[in-house]
Amino acid sequence: MLDHFALRLISRAVPVLVPGARLHHEALARAAAGQPAEAERMFEAAAAAYRREWAVEPMARLRVQQRMVKARAGGDAMHEADAMLEIVRALNKLDRMESLAAPFAMRDAREVLSEWLAASHDVSLTVEDASVAGVPPAVATELAALQTAA
Repeated sequence: MLDHFALRLISRAVPVLVPGARLHHEALARAAAGQPAEAERMFEAAAAAYRREWAVEPMARLRVQQRMVKARAGGDAMHEADAMLEIVRALNKLDRMESLAAPFAMRDAREVLSEWLAASHDVSLTVEDASVAGVPPAVATELAALQTAA
């Protein structure tokens, strides 16, 4: 396994050598390790690789997770709450996505969201907020239930 520095160097020098999925998982690993700036750089490298690969669905998953990491990294509960509406709207279009914890296995997107919400008890999304964001009422109710369970 390449260490983080070597992977970053190779992805910048010869980007076609590193697949988007590898860079995406590295971004998730950096985020899980509490390194949001490094995670952001790896998310962008993965996005560039996904564009080269014409990988639309992985790109969509990456962008949702990138928003989740950015929202959490700020440490501001109000910013996180504002970002949550955008995250829920984007996540509503996905069925499955990589877990935010190693080994980053594909899981139900709503379960990943539920775990992310459970990690921050200061932020809540009401059904009304979700409907304003364009989330269907059934999904908004399900998300509210997931938050309550968390």
